[in-house]
Formats: sequence, structure tokens, C-alpha cells
Amino acid sequence: MKISDGVKFTSINSSVTKHSYTDFGVILTEQNIGIPPPKTYTVDIEGMDGNLDLSESFGEVKYNNRTLKFTFESIEKITDWQARMKDISSFLHGQKMKISIWSDPDFYYIGRCSIDEYNSSGRLGKIVISCDCEPFKYKQNITTFSLVVGDNIVNNSRMTVFADLMNESEITINAKTYSAGTHLRTIKLICGANKLISSGDATLTFQEGEI
Repeated sequence: MKISDGVKFTSINSSVTKHSYTDFGVILTEQNIGIPPPKTYTVDIEGMDGNLDLSESFGEVKYNNRTLKFTFESIEKITDWQARMKDISSFLHGQKMKISIWSDPDFYYIGRCSIDEYNSSGRLGKIVISCDCEPFKYKQNITTFSLVVGDNIVNNSRMTVFADLMNESEITINAKTYSAGTHLRTIKLICGANKLISSGDATLTFQEGEI
């Protein structure tokens, strides 16, 4: 990791982007990318060995939020550090952000940030930022797939999505008919290969996500 590597925060509300090093002047010294815990649901039934696992009763396992934690440090005068902390806390604390990290540039996270700790000792300033994030990380680029007449195999990442459909004329996909136009969040795509039988040409766009 280079000194200039760090974390990029983009405000969901204002779309303003700040980089931890180039904008805030702090160095990333530690990062912890948590894994989202699965939502499990079991029932203890009398007379039955073990428990009845209903975790997939909605068709697939769901997940709780994940936590991202970053530690930054800076070496500067205490007076300068206090001013820097004001800038960072004003922009980040309590705000919902799109978060991109240097070690995983093809994906981003969505979460609410909070400053857990900041202090200075001598000439060393330290700040710890936690982010309560959605379970999946998202691909930076939206996926586009061109449907053709006949069988189509659409590959999707781990997160189940509903793709937008754009078709210039009436079309039938897997026995369901769609009028000409744009249909938002209409084609369900599960993890892996999805077979779509189409009567015509069309375009799918969707946001892929990984654990």
C-alpha cells in the first residue's frame, strides 16, 4: 500500500467526493472489511432432533449489514490537526456515503459513517471511522446485456437483482409479454446463469453485487 492509497467517500445526498489522502491529508494505516452475517431462523420443535432451519423460507438466505472500519493517521501540528478533524467530521459523521477502497477498486459500498475516535499525542493525530454498510458490495459499472431472439444466458453475481428492460417493440421473455418501452426492475436474475428465451432483441441493465 502506498501512502497515497486510501478511501474515497462520495456523499449520497450531494454527490461530493472526498479522498482520505488527497482531500483530508490523512494516511490509511488499517482497514477492516467485515463480512455480512447471514440472517438465520431456526425453530426448536419438541420431539425432533436438532432444529428446523427456515433461513431460506423466502427463497434465499438474507443478510444483515456489514461494518467497515478504517484507521487514519496524520503527522502535523496539534492546531492543524484540530482544523483537519473539523473538516472530516463535518463531511462524514452521520452521513450516508458511497465508499470505495484502494484494495478493491472495481466495487463500492453504501453505508452511514461515524467517527468512533480521534485523538492527538505529540505530533501524531489518529482517527477511526466506522461505516454501517449494506450487505452487498456493488460493481462500479452497471452491467449491460443485449438480448437476441432465442435462448440467452445472462450471468449475474451473488446478489439477486431485478434488471431494467428496454425494448423498441413488443417482446415476450420466458412466456411473459412486455409492450415496447422501458420497464424498470422487471426481469429477475439470480446468482449464476439465467436462461431467458426472447422473441426479439432488447437490452437489460442491472447492478451486480457481491458478498
